[in-house]
Amino acid sequence: MRLVGAIMRIFSYLFHAGLGLFLLGISLVALINGRHNLRIDLLPWEGKALTFWLLFAALFGLASLLLAVRGKLKVLFFIWSVVVVAMLVRGYIFSGYYFGGAGALMNAVYLTLASILAAVGSWLRFRQKPAYEPY
Repeated sequence: MRLVGAIMRIFSYLFHAGLGLFLLGISLVALINGRHNLRIDLLPWEGKALTFWLLFAALFGLASLLLAVRGKLKVLFFIWSVVVVAMLVRGYIFSGYYFGGAGALMNAVYLTLASILAAVGSWLRFRQKPAYEPY
């Protein structure tokens, strides 16, 4: 069982590192370019607001990831993971998002399932007790 927990935590770290770096990259490109023409139908923001939301979300996600890896403020990483799942579910299910075909639908399902698995991994990290507690 410990091995499964370790694999889940590593998956969670890798998933959120990739997501954070992706969000950081596209937001920085939009900022440097000066054109705030990003369009992500899953999210409720548009234009300049979307660019800055993505930038700050990426910074928060990466910071919470680094803190969780170091064993500090693990709750922030769990909160970040749950927010990612909530935004995906909200965007894919409870918005007017339109799937272009079966491939787009399956990508959405895989991404949502991966985010749920990553959230479980972050929960396991949150619940993990430190190996050594000084008195």
